[in-house]
Amino acid sequence: MSFRSVQGRSAQARSVQARFPAARPAFGSLTVSLATGLYLFLITSRDFWMESWALLGARPGTLALVTGGFLCLFIAACVAVSWKRVMNPLFAALLLLAAAAAWFMDEDGVFRAGTSFQPLSLAVHMLVFGGLPVALLLWVKVVHRPFFWQLRGNLAIAVPMLAVALAIALTHATKYALIVEEDLKIADSGNAAGASVRHRP
Repeated sequence: MSFRSVQGRSAQARSVQARFPAARPAFGSLTVSLATGLYLFLITSRDFWMESWALLGARPGTLALVTGGFLCLFIAACVAVSWKRVMNPLFAALLLLAAAAAWFMDEDGVFRAGTSFQPLSLAVHMLVFGGLPVALLLWVKVVHRPFFWQLRGNLAIAVPMLAVALAIALTHATKYALIVEEDLKIADSGNAAGASVRHRP
């Protein structure tokens, strides 16, 4: 094979690569961290937000603050651990654990007497809400900046987010706990009244 033919094939390969770039996209570590935090916040925590909406729907201000505080906490946690060689395994574990927790919250009947465990339902749920996000996370190329630039970028996002979350928690945790306690008392009184009606001779 002549040298010119080798050069021609190399030029042809470069031309094909230029026309059809690698299908694997590349994203910065902060972008992947924000996307992961939003996914954990919006998708795998949906039952918590449904309960919060039912509990705080009549108090939109408190609901907005609680939502904002948890969003800041999720983002701060994900950004804080977005380091090379640590980020992907840790995020994959978080996604799988969050997917499993979401299924058990959806199917809380599995912990009650007389209910059956449904492995097929769990497998499908884990595939859709855990396996696919993990596969996407491992497929994309995560671009990490040099250490000090990465540290500065992470701190610039994680510290303010954590400060906001702590501020909301310190100022509204007691109020939220009182609302939950009041709701539980109402539910218990309703159950007790129903029981007394059912057992009345």
